[in-house]
Order: sequence, then C-alpha cells, then structure tokens
Amino acid sequence: MSQQNPYEQLGVAEDATFEEIQAAKQRVIAQLGGDRQLQDNIEAAYDAILMERLKLRQQGKIKVPEGIRFPEKLPSAAPKFTSLSVPNSPSWLGDTFERPSQSQLLTTSGVYTVLGGATLVPSIAYSMLPTILAFGAGFSLYFINQKQRRFKRAVLGTLVALLVGIVVANLLVNYAHLPVNQIGLRGEIFAGLLTLILLWVASSFTK
Repeated sequence: MSQQNPYEQLGVAEDATFEEIQAAKQRVIAQLGGDRQLQDNIEAAYDAILMERLKLRQQGKIKVPEGIRFPEKLPSAAPKFTSLSVPNSPSWLGDTFERPSQSQLLTTSGVYTVLGGATLVPSIAYSMLPTILAFGAGFSLYFINQKQRRFKRAVLGTLVALLVGIVVANLLVNYAHLPVNQIGLRGEIFAGLLTLILLWVASSFTK
C-alpha cells in the first residue's frame, strides 16, 4: 500500500469530491480491523490529499468548502495592537484606548523617564521646564499619530493630558495643600512631573 499514491490508497479518483474522499477514508479504515499502522497510513493519505487540495485552492484552481479541516494550517497573525475589552463599556471607550505592545510601552516609558528625570535636576528644570513639557507634548503627538495616523485625535489626546496635568497639579498644591515642598519639589516641578505622567499614559494607551 505504501507504493500507491494517496488517491489509490483511498480507492478514489483524483477528481473525487471531498464527500467521496471522506466517505472512502472511513470505509477503508472500517475494513482494516483495528490495525493501527494501516489506519495511520490511511490518515496520512487523507491528509496528503487535503494538503494538495489546499494548495490548489490557494492558487484559485478549486473551491473548497469552509468546513474542511486542513492539517498544519497556519493560524492568523495576531494584531499588533489589542483594544482593551471592558465589559459593558461605552463604544467610544473601546475606540479610544488600547493595550500597547511591549516594545511600544518600553519606548514611551524610556522617553518619558528621561524627560521626568530632567525635571528633577534643578539646574535644568527651573529654566527648561517649558521646553521639557514641549518635548513631552511633541513625543505624545508622534506616538499617538503613529498608531492609526489620526492627527486630530493625537492633538486632542495631547492637549487633554497637558490641561489635566496642569489643572490637577495646581488644585492639589494650591487648594488641597499637598505637601510637595516636604519632598523637595516646587509646585511647578510637581505640575510638570504629573503632566509628563499623563502624556505618557496618553502616548501609551490612546489609539
């Protein structure tokens, strides 16, 4: 039987339908009386036919029913970015935020860690804080726009992060009297750090 081609092993013609091939495989296996080696040969012949038909389908030469199982069929490639799935969340939420890839998260974290570290250096931060925030906003625009080429959304996400960071920091320092001075931070430096954190969040998790 090993010298026969797969069609001869199943006892079908090369133009047989899939239904005829499946029926032939089951009929031949039933006649083998439980011989495992011969059954494996028949399964291998059946899979060989299916692989041949798959190649023909990919070349557009035949049409194959969708329900047919092909051995060693490659799985679909995973998407680069995965949207966050939140049960019962509004549709706009899933269209706004996403879970970043590991490489993207490492990149944005590295950039904003450097910018945040610069704000903690007195000789740099006191004179360069506006420039540091400008760089942070620029990187946010770049990272968000790079994902889906939505420049307006990138601008909106960046502006929201800037405004929320500045407003919340001022509220915490001036109205909630957060004791930032006790940890060696001036109010504007704290505001800059908080704004950079929000820009990092926007850059990493906004579509």
